[in-house]
Amino acid sequence: MQLRYSIITVALAAWIGLPGATASTLPAPDGAYAVGLLRTEFADTARPLDAGKPDSGPRRLPAVVWYPAEARPSAEGQPYLEDAVAATTLPAITRNFRYADGDLHALAAARIAVHPGARPAKTKRGFPVVVYSHGLFLYPEQNSVLAAHLASHGYIVVSIAHPGDSTDVRLQDGTLVATQFGGTPDDPRFGEAWKVIAGGADLAVRRDALATYADAFPATRIGRSFAAWRDDTIAVADAIVARKEPAALRKILATADRTRLAFAGMSFGGATSATTCHRVTACRAAVNLDGQNFDPALFDRAVDRPLLLMLSDWPRYGLLEGQPREPDFSPNDLAYEPWASTGRNDDVVRVRLEGIRHLGFTDLVALLDGPKRQERVGDIDGGQALATINDVVLAFLDAYMRDGDAAGLGRAIDRRPALKRHVPTRMQRWAGENAETR
Repeated sequence: MQLRYSIITVALAAWIGLPGATASTLPAPDGAYAVGLLRTEFADTARPLDAGKPDSGPRRLPAVVWYPAEARPSAEGQPYLEDAVAATTLPAITRNFRYADGDLHALAAARIAVHPGARPAKTKRGFPVVVYSHGLFLYPEQNSVLAAHLASHGYIVVSIAHPGDSTDVRLQDGTLVATQFGGTPDDPRFGEAWKVIAGGADLAVRRDALATYADAFPATRIGRSFAAWRDDTIAVADAIVARKEPAALRKILATADRTRLAFAGMSFGGATSATTCHRVTACRAAVNLDGQNFDPALFDRAVDRPLLLMLSDWPRYGLLEGQPREPDFSPNDLAYEPWASTGRNDDVVRVRLEGIRHLGFTDLVALLDGPKRQERVGDIDGGQALATINDVVLAFLDAYMRDGDAAGLGRAIDRRPALKRHVPTRMQRWAGENAETR
């Protein structure tokens, strides 16, 4: 085993070319608890690992868990990605996003204040659990700063990989599951319907397009991945609620309140989190970091759970092809509330973070530098971005997972000048005009 890890370390050092690199320390969590870290793996025996290969064995979901711990603070912290993980993850990020080899030096050298294997802390009521999903073609550690922040404030965060749609991941038995690109061609009706949904003239044409969209969606790459991710997160939630978690996780979840679950994620993972929360009884709230809704069941429908929807700066940078750049409309305004009453549910919190691009909602916002930084994560300061995301997500979860004060969430939003409350005024105008013509 020692030889194996020595080989991995040498290979990683050769790949990143960092013999004299200076390690950067990511922002330390500021809660009352130290942060423990555990790696484990869930299994769903009812589904194959690869939906296209029935003989691929059970669906296995690698997981990284951050939890409140009893440990002494460490000035040096731990590697952001341990060597064995980095050796698989970093080349995959480089390939998936077409980065140059040197672009991820800071990612390879970064450190974070966590304590692998630390003794779990205890509390009488139990710690709420957050099930987290990464973005498409990304990795389960991508929001380590947020996860550690939540854990230090008394949350257990379980971030799962979605094999095939994540970066390359290595399962516990050593199997390497690479990112899967391509596949069978999409139903052509899907793309045309989506263009109308994102950029149509009014609600009437969008409503017509939604029927075609819903019919074509299951036979698309996005539709197949959506079903897999939904079922992944439901399987993990079911295991947690039913006390059927992996053995390695039992001591940590012995300190959990399994009746208080939240789902959170970034990009495709954020959209999945809203869908799963809508379906899981134990879910109290969902957090969607810049994920566009694709679920046909959540357009013009209530999500029926408190939802934080934090969006990138689309008027400046754009996100989706055909998306209008005006600040009064985002395609997500079509989701999570009935169109006739959109913007009137205080439990659906819509905000836009100025100066940030889509990938800025990951730790990369503090770890990427150089001339292409703005092109990739925006021009927002990395520390400011992470602090804003941490502050508002924690305030939102405290309000709805711990029966806290919604005013605290309002204060968290107001003290971040780059964060703008999004009111879907164009949708409200369209809905009013539509009502008058019916």
